[in-house]
Amino acid sequence: MRNAQDISQAPSQVATAPSGGALRFWKTLQALLWIAGIALLLVMLFNPPLGVTLFWNILIPVAPALFVVGTGVWRNICPLGTTALLPDRLGISKGLTLSPSKQSAFNLVGVILLMAIIPLRHVLFNNDGRATAIIILALAVVAIAVGSVYERKSAWCSGLCPVHPVEKFYGSGVAFSVPNAHCDTCLRCSEPCPDSTPSGGPFSPQKTGVAKATELLLVGGFPGFVWGWFHVPDYSAAQGWLNLHIVYGYPLLGGAVTVLLYLLAGRLFQRNNRRMIISLFAAAAVSCYYWFRLPMLFGFGELPSNGMLVDLSGSLSGWTMPVLNIVTTGFLVWWIVIHKKKRRSWSIRPEYAEESASSPVPSSASLIA
Repeated sequence: MRNAQDISQAPSQVATAPSGGALRFWKTLQALLWIAGIALLLVMLFNPPLGVTLFWNILIPVAPALFVVGTGVWRNICPLGTTALLPDRLGISKGLTLSPSKQSAFNLVGVILLMAIIPLRHVLFNNDGRATAIIILALAVVAIAVGSVYERKSAWCSGLCPVHPVEKFYGSGVAFSVPNAHCDTCLRCSEPCPDSTPSGGPFSPQKTGVAKATELLLVGGFPGFVWGWFHVPDYSAAQGWLNLHIVYGYPLLGGAVTVLLYLLAGRLFQRNNRRMIISLFAAAAVSCYYWFRLPMLFGFGELPSNGMLVDLSGSLSGWTMPVLNIVTTGFLVWWIVIHKKKRRSWSIRPEYAEESASSPVPSSASLIA
């Protein structure tokens, strides 16, 4: 039976299926956020400075914290995820099954896309709303294209999406599960399902070279990559293309250092400490992000031209940001590494379509037994 391992890992904390009212709420919110996403694209195209502020200085700074405590919320409302499922909703997707090996390859491509796009913020996207809109539209085209071929969320939301690796990396200990607003029935499109597998690790359980490379790049490399990114200034487009060695060099050098640390940790500690090591590196990456990003948002950054939302440097005491950084880092390290988390999935698994066609539909309680 396909995906037997995934079935055995269904979220044990769920006793009943989500109510119709709860699903209607999430589906309505999903539709509203999709419309809001279209509106944001239009703002980026016709009022680029405002679009940059809304996207890069409000939406994106919230996302890592949301991934840490409630990844399922973002998985439900992500406008690009909703777009990727349009072929399925319209009945024009071929619905092909994505093999585990191909899904693993897609995950690796997603990590590479992530590390290729992020440095370009310093060249284009941080200062150019139109360029940001164009890259989002390009990703939407890819999402629709793969959604037209492969089954539901497998190819984009759980595969090629460059945000998905970060969801997996940060979202191993969420505070709650939410109803799955995308899947009315489970078609087992992904093995294992990242939405329904509780406390899943960041990557495929396969021990292939592709899976190992994906883990090494993200878990090992991302903390240093984030650190390096924050030591690069924003350039104008002309200057940025001439300084690509700096734009990519600092993040890649930082990533190489933490990859070596990750390999060393794997050598020094027993295999059963792997989950703890991953948690430490996840906490390091997200803590590093907020350590630099929060001061920048409020006018206290070392590179004042980068990503400021509002300048509070003249009205807040100098100790405010260090205290905020310490509190934020302390909470993230406690949440990700120290406190004992329940085994939760990002969202509640729907009933199985294949079983409902040949036998009485199993209850959620039976699925989690």
